[in-house]
Amino acid sequence: MKKNHRIAVYSIVILLIAAASLIPETLSGLSPYTIQFSGARPPGGDHLLGTDYLGRDILSRTLIGGRISIVIGVFARFASIIIGLMVGLLGALSPAAVRGAVNSVTEVFLAIPSLLLAMALAMVLGEGYATIIIAIAVGTWAPVARFVSTKALDISGKDFVTSARALGAGQFRIAFSHIIPSLMPLLIPLTTTGIATSIMMESTLSFLGLAGGGSISAVPSWGLMIQEGSKFIFDAPWIILPPSILLSILILCFNQIGDIITGDSVR
Repeated sequence: MKKNHRIAVYSIVILLIAAASLIPETLSGLSPYTIQFSGARPPGGDHLLGTDYLGRDILSRTLIGGRISIVIGVFARFASIIIGLMVGLLGALSPAAVRGAVNSVTEVFLAIPSLLLAMALAMVLGEGYATIIIAIAVGTWAPVARFVSTKALDISGKDFVTSARALGAGQFRIAFSHIIPSLMPLLIPLTTTGIATSIMMESTLSFLGLAGGGSISAVPSWGLMIQEGSKFIFDAPWIILPPSILLSILILCFNQIGDIITGDSVR
């Protein structure tokens, strides 16, 4: 299969999951919030994937759970890309003293595992999906900054940038007219694989109970569903399997797209 076709297939899978998350009740015929009866029931009848411990339909809850993972994954990754891009450019184009300070701060963040940093921030800032986005962005911007700084230094030495400086272009114009456009093709695979990482981190934080959303009327996330299902994994395994499978598929698709694009850019 050609690489463009593979990217198209993975993209279609992502779009299907995203579209299904918007109309879960239409596809399943049941509300993800309504308690049908007491206790978990296995797949069958009106509930194709069974019900959870409160009697809520697993299929509709699994479908709507994609909203949280996709929205948080995309927003958190774009936030980390923007922060990393600005910090990386600052480190690459500033005087030596400022560059050293920026690089030192970046090194500090690189030394802290991103998931641990996100967990600490989530606990400090309180529960909530907005908190998770901030925590993931803060925990993952440093590798982007290091990558941007290295590439920006390389690009700034190119002939077209030297010519722009000779014509009187300032650092701001060079950054936004020459360096950032040159970095865009390199940032695309970094973004797609980063979305996969953000989705995985969101699920982990939700599993640990740091995302909130535990009320009956709240939109469930896959991480929260996996946490709830883990308590009944031997008695009702159908609770944990659907969100786990869809989460794995979504992460795989984003990673594969990033790997394919990265392979093309290297060549």
